[in-house]
Amino acid sequence: MKFGIEKCVAWYGNIRTTEDWKLWAKGDLNYLPEGDLPPLKQIPAMQRRRLSPFAKLSLHCILESLGDNASNIPCVFSSRHGDLHKTAKLIEDVATKNDLSPTHFGLSVHNAVAGLYSIFANNKQPMTAISAGEDSLMMAIVDAYAKLESQHLDKILVVYTDQIVPEQYSQYVSNEEQTLSVAFILTKYQPATGIQLTLEKQTEHSDEKLTFQPLDFLKFFHGEYKESVIQSKRYQWRISRRLF
Repeated sequence: MKFGIEKCVAWYGNIRTTEDWKLWAKGDLNYLPEGDLPPLKQIPAMQRRRLSPFAKLSLHCILESLGDNASNIPCVFSSRHGDLHKTAKLIEDVATKNDLSPTHFGLSVHNAVAGLYSIFANNKQPMTAISAGEDSLMMAIVDAYAKLESQHLDKILVVYTDQIVPEQYSQYVSNEEQTLSVAFILTKYQPATGIQLTLEKQTEHSDEKLTFQPLDFLKFFHGEYKESVIQSKRYQWRISRRLF
């Protein structure tokens, strides 16, 4: 797969601007788990108050990456866990026999953020939501690339968001997972700025320690690496940046 990436926006604790990410990729800026959220001043206050932290992070990255293109671009949204904090609260309400909020339920589904973005930006383009375990971001790129090629698109938005899971679920996930949101525009391949991604099936379980894929991807994108290999339990993703 060969494609280009433009206007990548990501929020990860204190690392938020392109310059922050470049410094972090070089090892010159350390991550700090700051808990403040994007102000989202472009969204009316009444709508903004209903948004969960998960939704606020996602919409910030989406709107900042798109700018004036917010209403006319298809989208692939991805998340491993979705808005699990909201879902966990609903499960707790069921267990304690409390009434469920239809609004909270509607905003907890996996494509809720895509729907919120569609409504706010009046974007009627096709949108999909992907969940593929630890490969969720990379599979979203595969899905976006397939749409880019098969539907002859010029560009498509890719979004990934996850939060540190609620404490009762922490034993089931890797300690490497962090709260992070990223959005970028996938475009047709151009040799000067292009990226190649190849996928290989793992035939044997790797003993190599698995890391958080979105961070691996962002370190490659903002760093000076020509090639990087991103491992999962199922796949090996080889990503390179060079002239072909």
